[in-house]
Amino acid sequence: MRRTIPLLTIAVAAALGLSACVPQPAPEPTTTDAATPSFTPTVKPTATVSPSADASAPASDAVLIVQLDGASIAAGSTLEYSLAAVDAWTAALGIAPTRSAVEGPYGGDSELTALEWPGFTLTVPNDGSTRGASVRVSSPTVAGHPVVTSGGIGVGSTRAEAVAAGATEGFDSTELRLDTRDAPGTQSLQRPGELGRQYVMLVLDGDSIVQIILPANDYSDI
Repeated sequence: MRRTIPLLTIAVAAALGLSACVPQPAPEPTTTDAATPSFTPTVKPTATVSPSADASAPASDAVLIVQLDGASIAAGSTLEYSLAAVDAWTAALGIAPTRSAVEGPYGGDSELTALEWPGFTLTVPNDGSTRGASVRVSSPTVAGHPVVTSGGIGVGSTRAEAVAAGATEGFDSTELRLDTRDAPGTQSLQRPGELGRQYVMLVLDGDSIVQIILPANDYSDI
């Protein structure tokens, strides 16, 4: 007996065979995302600019050096002890002094004017000369300027520091002398028969310098 294959079965088989012959699209490659590195931007620090040091010291730091014949506040500068130099002193210290007439030792007008800054007094003749001018310092600074002698000694320095700078004994233990020099035409009251001397006087309280007076001398009793 001849077996008959149903037409439906043949059709299905044919369809399957054809599908096997049709090329299938290749599977798309599986891509693995590369790890994205985390990016932290580098911030360049801002440079801090320091102010340049000025070649000239600020006025408040300039040292005022007082000597027998005049003062200085910068290399090469000179400040006279005279009434004519008031403007120069004002410019150098940054403030003007107060002025007052100086009474004579026995009353009356001494023909002298006191120019005063806090802790610093310059007494000068009214005629504009330097003859008879004097300086008295009672503070370590004037208008912010340290005040020292040519040896670097100022109010607040010690006896030992002054001696190391060349100071010698005065009339007693409350006084030291710096920059001593002869004064022609005078006679010493301390050393009878000898020439008088001028010097920078350092007044002490104990072992500390509390005043600087110049020019002081050993031939005047006033």
